[in-house]
Amino acid sequence: MEHFKYCPMCRRELVWSFVEGRDRLFCAGCGWINFKNPLPTVACLVSDHEKGLLLIKRGVEPAKGEWALPGGFIEIDENLQESGARELEEETGLQGEAGDLIGIYQHESPMYGAILMVGFEYHRTGGELKCGDDADDAQYFPFDQVPEMPFLSHKKLIQEYLTKIQ
Repeated sequence: MEHFKYCPMCRRELVWSFVEGRDRLFCAGCGWINFKNPLPTVACLVSDHEKGLLLIKRGVEPAKGEWALPGGFIEIDENLQESGARELEEETGLQGEAGDLIGIYQHESPMYGAILMVGFEYHRTGGELKCGDDADDAQYFPFDQVPEMPFLSHKKLIQEYLTKIQ
């Protein structure tokens, strides 16, 4: 992941400085600090006890063409549960309501750096299953036939979820 070269506040060149216990890019002009925080994301765990666990085939990188949980980035004006419901509908056509928190994990993305993944169980409230947005497919997989996940955070969330519901 690339670094800022100039301050986004005052446009001065940034310098490396030891700030709050770490080397960080810092603006000597206005005091802006480039904190490198993980990006918040949400994953949706939806099951149909007859069909299994809902997954999407990713239509975009990273992991294009691989199966994963529906989900994505949390927008600034959404809470975690709203974000998951939006992503679920965008990617699968299904409407859902957040249930239990399943887990929180962090993983590294080659595109985005550190990702903070929050997984919630979602209960289907409407809609028809169809792929959309950045998903090339959406379908249920029997619990014992869930494919390998491209993201360690998804794998851990699925393990926790299956332990919870079985």
